Amino acid sequence: MTTSFSLTRTAIAQRVLSKVTKVPNDRSMESVDAELVYQAIDLRLKEMSKLGTFWRKVTAVPVSFSLTSGIASASAGAGDILWPVAMTFRDGEDDIPIDIIGKTEFAAIEDKGSRGTPKKALWTGGSEFMFVPIPNEDGTAKLLYEKIADDTSAGAAVDIEVSMIRAMIDVIKYDVADDYGVGEDIQRRWQAEARMAEIDIRKLGAQRISLTAVAVDDFDGRAPGSRRSGVGYTDSDYVE
Repeated sequence: MTTSFSLTRTAIAQRVLSKVTKVPNDRSMESVDAELVYQAIDLRLKEMSKLGTFWRKVTAVPVSFSLTSGIASASAGAGDILWPVAMTFRDGEDDIPIDIIGKTEFAAIEDKGSRGTPKKALWTGGSEFMFVPIPNEDGTAKLLYEKIADDTSAGAAVDIEVSMIRAMIDVIKYDVADDYGVGEDIQRRWQAEARMAEIDIRKLGAQRISLTAVAVDDFDGRAPGSRRSGVGYTDSDYVE
């Protein structure tokens, strides 16, 4: 018995194209078709990870960078920051915590030109940070951040959990539908399927400790008295 399963980027793209163009899944892809689907996959990976959807290889990365006395801003030198997680300022022998704040909190600080040991930092995007107070001496900031999802690569598994692959195919299928002139009626159906797939991906990425087995006489997993879900049901449709 085996529990190992994965699909490469190429295999996923072939599966998507077989649904969109109705070309058999075992046919070789044209390079233009492959690049179109690969780009759609990469765009979705980065968008959905930014929205907070879990991806397997979006890992925490540490980096150190220099702060200059009298200069409010500094660059962490990292171009793949998804979210800053934690930061400290090295003051001699101690690492002093720095609060990473948002634009509203930063705007509320009245004296942004004060000098001292940095206590707060605003991430302005990219790799740039603004510090308050402005450092009154040279020092080193240490940043821990979540990394942007990797680009996909030929012959390698896509950067998602195996359980999410089927749902991801439904999402990419809708993303490329317009490029292949799929009819509006079918696109609307695929849009609904893609939205449900995004929800499923979020559910599949949620942390779980244990799952309750589903009873044979309640195989759909809905408890008595719970509302049915899906198109065509009304508020009066409940499981008995």
